[in-house]
Amino acid sequence: MIPPTPLARNAVRGTVLVLLATAVYLVIWYPSLPWLLPVHFKRGGVANGWQYKTMGRVLLPVFIQLSLTLTFGAIAALLLSRTSGDDEATPRETSSDRPLPDRPLTPDVRAALAAAETVLLMALIWVGFQAYAAYALVQMWTTEIGHLGWLYTALEWTGLVLTGIVAVRGHARVGRPSPRPYVAEHWRLGQLYKNPDDPALFVPTRDGNKWTLNFGRPVAAALLGVVLTAGVIGPTAILILALRYNF
Repeated sequence: MIPPTPLARNAVRGTVLVLLATAVYLVIWYPSLPWLLPVHFKRGGVANGWQYKTMGRVLLPVFIQLSLTLTFGAIAALLLSRTSGDDEATPRETSSDRPLPDRPLTPDVRAALAAAETVLLMALIWVGFQAYAAYALVQMWTTEIGHLGWLYTALEWTGLVLTGIVAVRGHARVGRPSPRPYVAEHWRLGQLYKNPDDPALFVPTRDGNKWTLNFGRPVAAALLGVVLTAGVIGPTAILILALRYNF
C-alpha cells in the first residue's frame, strides 16, 4: 500500500468520529421518539402517513453513512494499492508522515495519492451531511412538522459546492502524466492498457495527455466493480430499507 497523505488520514478519522457520534445521538433519542413516526405529509406540513418506530428505521442515516464510508474507503484503498517489489516508487515516511526528499514520487504515485485524498474528503463531506440529516429527522419526528428545515437544504447545497471544490482541487493535484514510449503489446482495442508487469495503477493514455487504468492489474477491475456497485446496488439497497414497512 502507498501510505496516504496526512490530510487523507485526518479525513478518515473525522468520518469515523462523525459516524459514531450520529449513531450515539440516534440511540440516545430512540426512547423519546413517538412509537409512530410521521413519514408522509400533506400540503401545509400536516402528517398523514406514519410507520412504526424500529431501531433499523431510526438508524437509517447511520446505514447511509456506513455505506458511504465503506464504499469511498474501498475506492481509496484500491487507489493506494500497489504490487510488491516496487519500493522505489513508494514514498518512505518520516515521523511527520512526509516523504523524504531523496525519494521523489513517481507521477502515478502522486496521482494515486491525490485521487485517494479527494475520495476520502468527499466521504467526510457527505457523512457529515448525513449527521445533520439525522438531527433534522429527529426534529421532524418529535414535532410532526413536515419539513427538514431550511438549514438542511442549505447544507445540502453547501455539500455540493464543497464536493465540486474538492473535485477541482483533486484534478489539479493529480497533474499530467509523463508520456511513455508506445509498446503495442501493452494496448488492447487501441485504448486499454494491460501490462501485469507494470506496478502502476495509473498510466498515461496513448497520447500521453491523460490518465487511464492499467487493466493488467486485477485491482483495476475491482475498482470499476466497486464504483458500479456503489452507483447501482448501494442506492437500491438503501431505498429498499427505507420503504420496508416492517424493517
